Amino acid sequence: MTENKTYIVRVPATTANIGSGFDTLGMSLGLYNVVQFVPAEGIPLVDTKIEAEGEGADQITEGLDNMIIKAMDETARQAGKSIPGGKMYLINRIPFARGLGSSSAAIASGVFLANMLMGEPFNRKDILDITAAMEGHPDNAAPAILGGFCMALLKDGNVTAERIDIPSHWKAVVTIPDFELHTEKARAVLPDSYPRSDAVHNIGAVSFLMAAFMYQKPEYLKLGLDDVIHVPYRLNLIPGASDVIRNAERAGAYGATISGSGPTIIAFAPADRAEKVGIAMVNGFAAAHITSRYLVLDFDHNGIMAV
Repeated sequence: MTENKTYIVRVPATTANIGSGFDTLGMSLGLYNVVQFVPAEGIPLVDTKIEAEGEGADQITEGLDNMIIKAMDETARQAGKSIPGGKMYLINRIPFARGLGSSSAAIASGVFLANMLMGEPFNRKDILDITAAMEGHPDNAAPAILGGFCMALLKDGNVTAERIDIPSHWKAVVTIPDFELHTEKARAVLPDSYPRSDAVHNIGAVSFLMAAFMYQKPEYLKLGLDDVIHVPYRLNLIPGASDVIRNAERAGAYGATISGSGPTIIAFAPADRAEKVGIAMVNGFAAAHITSRYLVLDFDHNGIMAV
């Protein structure tokens, strides 16, 4: 660690579940938060001064209530080392509590930053394990760390993950309504058990979802996004969501679903129809008297990185 050196980390937004891939599949989006950190000896990590701009800047907390600081502290603890505090500046582009991986981005950036400060005792797999353990599930953590389209399984604190690239001519159209939906509330509406028919349906759907990405067959996306495990239960928490999804498909999207646990809706579309799809999705929310905005995004293939 070099005192007074500025360490800079860039971390992408992520979308998880992707329809039928509940808690196991995720992908990395071309929308980024940036963390800048200047360490100073003699300042405890918990006393780090934090400034922020962009999304949720007025909601930023300090000390161990801040996810980045908490992740830095945990990473140092696991390495058996200590790291100082200093000054941190956040450039936030990922909306809070909208289903675009803001929590995973914060945790991943804290783990990655602490690892840099300590001279990189952990490799990228270790960083993924620490991030997923803190997050509780790996579907956002894996694409945040690895980039691309990721399948991931967390067992006994160890993540097994694989990534594949996403076709460059596919676009993500994310339509973000002007209200928050916290993961805890979205999980609370899910049943404790499911009929066998639902389990079989989702096994079939996720098979076609994997085929869509592995073989670049967008015609399989609608089949693959047809989930019965979480999406039907969460749609009721998002006014207008069903119309937003239908509008996206009518406007030329390959398919659409809830991003993460919502309330953002994500559509996958060819580049030449992406803007039309975004406008149609905003109109779907407007019909339910919900204001929203859309972004047409590329997919990120690098994951978190130092810049």
